[in-house]
Amino acid sequence: MQNKAWMVAALLVVGCGGADLPEGWEDAEAIEGLTQSECKAGAYDDTVQEALVATPERGAVRLEYRAAQFRCDQEVEGFVRIAGSRVDVLVQPVDMDPGAVAGCDCRYDIGMAIKGLSKGALGVELYRRWDNINEPNDPKKIGSTEVQIP
Repeated sequence: MQNKAWMVAALLVVGCGGADLPEGWEDAEAIEGLTQSECKAGAYDDTVQEALVATPERGAVRLEYRAAQFRCDQEVEGFVRIAGSRVDVLVQPVDMDPGAVAGCDCRYDIGMAIKGLSKGALGVELYRRWDNINEPNDPKKIGSTEVQIP
């Protein structure tokens, strides 16, 4: 009986797993191979702005999210929604409900590639979301651009 209860508990944990995504992003897919730099600058430097740079490649688009503002030592992940000729990307912390947080913010450069795209014009929008300690915590649009996928 104990083994059966343990298996049910394990299934419940697996079934409830997954990312904490905002409304409208429930069907977004995790982006594999996302890279995150070390902390580059203080987040409160007003001369540094978050930015999106998109470079088209054959069947893909390479995205650079420059000067992304997150907490110090906070690992992030990315999610993508693809609909027709539009790609939406959300970057947020891996741990959306941290038990303790650093008393500082950092700027990071984040890189990723969105693959399996059709040839032609593509609109790209980048959003950032902080952890759930922030209220409200809706995605913030960082930038948008259009690229031509070869």
